[in-house]
Amino acid sequence: MKIKSMYLMVLTLVTLAFVGCSKDDDNTVPTENKGALKVTVTTSSSFSVDGGEVSVSCGSMGSNAKPQTWTVNGAAGTAGQVLYSVEKEYFQAGKTAVLESPANYLTASVNISAFSIKQPFTLTYKVEQGGKVIVEKSQEIKSGVTPISVSLTY
Repeated sequence: MKIKSMYLMVLTLVTLAFVGCSKDDDNTVPTENKGALKVTVTTSSSFSVDGGEVSVSCGSMGSNAKPQTWTVNGAAGTAGQVLYSVEKEYFQAGKTAVLESPANYLTASVNISAFSIKQPFTLTYKVEQGGKVIVEKSQEIKSGVTPISVSLTY
């Protein structure tokens, strides 16, 4: 379990590092307000931590190249925290997790993964930017089938 969490954290950091790099020589920092990201992930009531896995992780960097504080299920994160995640135990028997970024991010990364080895379940996720739906999908996670992994960068 810890190896998976470390893998997700490293993947997110590498993604943020590559996305944050640019060949622009004008040395200007974008200041536009992109609109806050809101990531909503829901499992069906058939999801069980016994044989199922769901992981959601998000993070963003501000124009000062420092990590930003996200809100997870209504609670503000810790200043300086790089990665915000919600693991499978939270989703037991069908729950919804909501992660929200500040509006003034320079770059942001969202990673969602799921698989099942025992009982199928439905995973629904939606990503909004500034109140506008960018991605919305519902997918059945079947037992013993290749896991899904969604990685989005803004």
